Amino acid sequence: MKLTDYVVQFLADRGVAHVFGLTGGAVVHLFDSVAKSGRMQPVFHHHEQAAAFAAQACSRANRKLGACFVTTGPGVTNALTGLAAAWLDSVPCIYISGQARLAHTSRGRNIRQVGTQHIEVVPLVRSMTKYAVLIDEVRSIRYHLEKACFLATSGRPGPVWIDLPLDMQWAEIDPAALPGFTPAPAELPAAGGPAAAQLDACVELLRQSQRPLLLAGYGVSLGGAQQAFFELIGRCDLPFVTTWGAVDLLPSAHPRNLGRPGIAGQRAANLAVQNCDLLLALGSHLCLPVTGTMFSSFARAARIVMVDIDPDELANRPIPVHLPIAADVKPFIEQLLGRLPAGTRFGSSSWADVCDRYRRRYLAPPPRTADVISPYDFVHVLSELSADDDVIVVDGGGTNVYVSFQTFAIKGRQRMILSTGLCAMGSGLPESIGACFGSGRRRTLCLSGDGSMQLNIQELQTIRHHQLPIKIFITDNGGYLSIRGTQQEFLAGNYVGSNAAGGMSLPDYTKVAAAYGLPVVVIDRPENLRSALAGVLSRSGPEVCVVRASPVQEIIPRQGFDRRPDGTFAARPLEDMAPFLDRQEFAAAMQIPPWNPPAP
Repeated sequence: MKLTDYVVQFLADRGVAHVFGLTGGAVVHLFDSVAKSGRMQPVFHHHEQAAAFAAQACSRANRKLGACFVTTGPGVTNALTGLAAAWLDSVPCIYISGQARLAHTSRGRNIRQVGTQHIEVVPLVRSMTKYAVLIDEVRSIRYHLEKACFLATSGRPGPVWIDLPLDMQWAEIDPAALPGFTPAPAELPAAGGPAAAQLDACVELLRQSQRPLLLAGYGVSLGGAQQAFFELIGRCDLPFVTTWGAVDLLPSAHPRNLGRPGIAGQRAANLAVQNCDLLLALGSHLCLPVTGTMFSSFARAARIVMVDIDPDELANRPIPVHLPIAADVKPFIEQLLGRLPAGTRFGSSSWADVCDRYRRRYLAPPPRTADVISPYDFVHVLSELSADDDVIVVDGGGTNVYVSFQTFAIKGRQRMILSTGLCAMGSGLPESIGACFGSGRRRTLCLSGDGSMQLNIQELQTIRHHQLPIKIFITDNGGYLSIRGTQQEFLAGNYVGSNAAGGMSLPDYTKVAAAYGLPVVVIDRPENLRSALAGVLSRSGPEVCVVRASPVQEIIPRQGFDRRPDGTFAARPLEDMAPFLDRQEFAAAMQIPPWNPPAP
């Protein structure tokens, strides 16, 4: 059996239905085996970065192993951004690169290059993978594939990389004679279920709490704990907030859902986090976009219980954690439920009333604008018109991300996908492709900014080639609006590199869409917004929709800053977001004393 045939069969046996990539001289044997197998669909992109993004988005959508094949040299270096996205968000993917013949690799010698387009791959990717290996012996292929897939999907998931020389690819093997992999004790997940004493301590903290709050992270989905989380919310009637990676756990309309906290989060969520007296963080490592950098002010009245599968994350948090629990979130919730009889309630009735007020008062989008389309209006209306089973993919551009996650209301079976850790501009188109294939070609709404579109614009051709049901919404606001906001607030409006006057211009996307043979619609008036969006969503197939939006829209709300007399800036705590509430209203919303920052 040809070795590449074995590789494809191995991956197909593990549920891989699509492999994303770009063909090249060092990877033609792999793709030839894919085509002949009939068990896996190759999806060919026009840049390896796009293929790498698509593979991990496919994994997010179907919760299976993602797969990406790239050629040697520039194929590898092009794929690194997508690899980094999978690494930071703990997405299980296998990346396989074709390589020069084994004799044409450096293999420990102090030389830069031997073979054509050769580059030493393993040292390059080691820091962003759970496992990376060069196949240097034909009989080792089964061992390394089994080890790579085991590590990618066990414990805290993540990407793995196999570098496969050409002369290994075309070699003949006897599958029955190949040695397999058995994990050593050190390779088994460090965290499993929680200790009984930790569960007891958590229950006691919940019982003592007057203002408890759950914070759900992407680890709830990664750990397959969605159903257990639903049951915990339902049984105990606990209020909760979600990180960006967990927004699609439960519908936004759930009466206990207080939204998404963070430096550009929703005011209701931040008020709840900052005023709670117990914060139970499940599957979240409490990253800086959630906590901000004022660590001593974050949830300062709360005892924090943090459940994370990675002990290193628990050991390296700048936030003081009262009860760190290194455990898989699914067995933690299941065993916690075993200690909580039906009808268990935590917290005071007054806290429940406060949370209800937060929901009613501080989750609504900003007021509609009459003369120009606000990006908030656009996302709000699109959310209302979207179908219950749509897949929403958010490109990593700043304003696009903030507005989408502050405004889009999840409903039904909707999924919302973004590489939240890397948050790269240009991720939207390729991630839409991967998510669309991974979800069984469900309709996919790609939300992108005009600046981000340029970074992987070639993927419009991939969408057209496969006639994918992807609706591409481009918010045209004259360039990099979030950067202009920073320049306006901190640099006196010196818009260097963020608009045409500052040296950066963008094309007419109606002409670009037409060049790719895609239908295109332009929406430029607020009064036409709803009807035009409804028209786009009523039609089948791919389509581009350019939304001419305000070029000066602020992020509302956002973390506030004060300018000190010396010209430096001091952040305000997350409960006090800009634009600032009336001081009487703000005081009424607070359940704890106001923040008294230490002297600078």
